[in-house]
Amino acid sequence: MSQQTETLWQIGQPGKGGQEFSQEGDWQGEFTYVIGSDQDPINQPQMPSLLVAPGRKTKPRSKGKQLFSTEKLNIQFTLTQNYGVGELTLFYNYFGSEVDTLFVDGEPITEIVGVGAGKLTQTQIPLPALNAGTHTLTLTTAAGFGDGAHRIDYLKLDGVVAIQQSQTPVTPLTSKDSMAKKNQTTTTASEATPTPEESTSEQKKSYVPTSQTGLQDYGYWCEYVKERAKNSDKDPKPFRRGRIWA
Repeated sequence: MSQQTETLWQIGQPGKGGQEFSQEGDWQGEFTYVIGSDQDPINQPQMPSLLVAPGRKTKPRSKGKQLFSTEKLNIQFTLTQNYGVGELTLFYNYFGSEVDTLFVDGEPITEIVGVGAGKLTQTQIPLPALNAGTHTLTLTTAAGFGDGAHRIDYLKLDGVVAIQQSQTPVTPLTSKDSMAKKNQTTTTASEATPTPEESTSEQKKSYVPTSQTGLQDYGYWCEYVKERAKNSDKDPKPFRRGRIWA
């Protein structure tokens, strides 16, 4: 099951070759771009798109200034929550065959090797665990098989969305509700348990005439006599058997 992600920030648009990036500036040894400080970071980011190797001189413009470029590009951003290993993914595309190095908070993470001069290199780089707060991504490049300079296509950072599990709130019982529930339980238990009188009545044999002549069930009277014999101490009056007529 794939995890749901969201875009935390994006600089530029994929496939435009950096043409939407600002060209107002010249060469800088180090440039820091702060996420959230740009009015339109997707359609016209105020950041150099040309990343050059140290000592690489760019061609001057007609006025004698070098192209808007940098040897070290820092991207500063702020996270509002903690992310585990691999829960943040950096999308980084550029044109060229140079070898770039990615740093996170000053620690080297990986090297990205360009596929060829003028060709688009597309990468998805999982980042290490980062806590909530401010962090910095840094990109540098080396000549590799190229001429030591290339255009950035776009950058984007995606994060895994934390899924909140909904829980049904439990309403606490008041003292009145607790007493009613207790009484209900007691009543139910008493109803389910038969009383001694009910148990005795269920065990008694019913008196049913066996015929319409008045002759009664002989077995019934035998049991009756035995029961009277057991209770003779309580009832001293003797029982006399006689004939029963209709």
